[in-house]
Amino acid sequence: MYVDVIEDFGALERVRGDWDAAYALDPEASLFMSWRWIVDWLTERQTVWLVLAAKRTQADDHYVAFLPLRMRVHFDRERGFFNELYLAGSGFSDHAGVLTRPDVETAAVSAFTDYLRRKLKWAKLTMSNLWMSDRRRRLFLSAFDESRFVHKDIEYIDKITNTNVSICPFVALPSDWDTYLTGLSANNRQKIRRWLRKVDASENYEITLSDASTYASDIEALLRLWASKWSRRKGARTNDIVQYNRAMLTRCAANGNLFLPVFRHKGRPVAALAILVDPTKKAMLFFLAGRDEHYDEAPAGYLLHAFSIRHAIAQSFISYDFLRGDEPYKYLFTSQERRLRACSVSTRNGRNLGHSLDPRGLVAMRDKALELENKNEIIAAEHAHRQILTMQPNDALTLYRLGRLMAANGDHAEAARLLSLSVAAEPGGGNAWLKLALSLQALTDNVAALRACREAIRLQPTNEDAKRLVLQLTLSVQQPSTKIKLWSDPNTQSALDDQDGLTPDWMRLGPAGWEFRRTEANGEPARS
Repeated sequence: MYVDVIEDFGALERVRGDWDAAYALDPEASLFMSWRWIVDWLTERQTVWLVLAAKRTQADDHYVAFLPLRMRVHFDRERGFFNELYLAGSGFSDHAGVLTRPDVETAAVSAFTDYLRRKLKWAKLTMSNLWMSDRRRRLFLSAFDESRFVHKDIEYIDKITNTNVSICPFVALPSDWDTYLTGLSANNRQKIRRWLRKVDASENYEITLSDASTYASDIEALLRLWASKWSRRKGARTNDIVQYNRAMLTRCAANGNLFLPVFRHKGRPVAALAILVDPTKKAMLFFLAGRDEHYDEAPAGYLLHAFSIRHAIAQSFISYDFLRGDEPYKYLFTSQERRLRACSVSTRNGRNLGHSLDPRGLVAMRDKALELENKNEIIAAEHAHRQILTMQPNDALTLYRLGRLMAANGDHAEAARLLSLSVAAEPGGGNAWLKLALSLQALTDNVAALRACREAIRLQPTNEDAKRLVLQLTLSVQQPSTKIKLWSDPNTQSALDDQDGLTPDWMRLGPAGWEFRRTEANGEPARS
């Protein structure tokens, strides 16, 4: 097997046909591993991502397996930076894993794990919500021998409610509604029938289905009901969760993958479900619920699930999945369940494979180094900047920031070295030229400092700090015999030649000493 790395949406678009074909054939595939879901989530939550794509040979035109990943950058004060890879759907997808045609499963999984071990730089591989058979999971994990790697299972127990969110109840749907009901308890069966008849006959109760004209308002109603229950517990994360759900549910609606029933009492929405529809796998997946916790005139949420299961059976679907969590109400509708087997793999020394960093994380590394600097954590910030330069020696921005940090700490020789490298790598960096001038001045190399300062002014003509510095430096390098170019009103004094060209033409010698020359918008001199 040959593995390519896909890192842009254009390339991802071009493999959609192969992805869809593998998805249709893979018995372990879930909607959360479909091309459409992955692309939408990568678009909505923009981080560093890459997709490993396997084909039988390098010359092959078609891919047969995919492993979508994201990458995080972490910083530890002892180890410095290290990278974490994790499954791309994490954070929003209830299932994640490897997508492969079944006839190449062993070869594809082995190719992916080999690539992970040999070609990618990471210290931790996190596989949250791992949706794999025990066979495929063992095959995947066996590639990471325990002499070099630490394996750890991830447990999902909600400490407040004691809910086990690795358990996923589901209904294997029969071909007709009555057959499904006979599998329930007598009381439950009678309650569902009685209440659904009541809803059908009542003017006060109504279950409506969202369509193109109501999706936007119904999604907002659902999210409002969800937030009213969960905002106190979710805290500051509530707005982000609502935003991501709004974006993804809107995309699902546009793609034809959203089933959204709303229970209304006298026209007012009191409960709603967001159910994802997978026509390829003939599955409906309950994703999100919102319910008015103060409404108790009818079991609204309960009835919406019964209504949705009846609809799924009528549409010849074969599975109704409650997704993660063993909440008791789900077992009113089923006794079947599946289990996620999430885990992580870490290097034993806690450092990246290959003892190097992945350049894909450069922006995040810069941000972290700057954060440490802003917190005045000088030793850690210097460590972070220097680690970036080990990976990218000519990174102009990091050279500038580390040079600035060294200057602030009084090491102007090192600052001048770093800032000189920065302006060599990026000659247009006006701030770096100015900082270089200041460090050269501190080293008493005023001629070189003046040249650097003049370059800063050329790039940033309105920088008043640079103008003040160039005045100081000009005075320090002028010799008594030097002819100085003076500026004054044309009627009183003419300009003299400047022998070495060090004095800029926007300076003048006035009655109180050297002053800046400024001009009005019309080009005429203004008062200094």
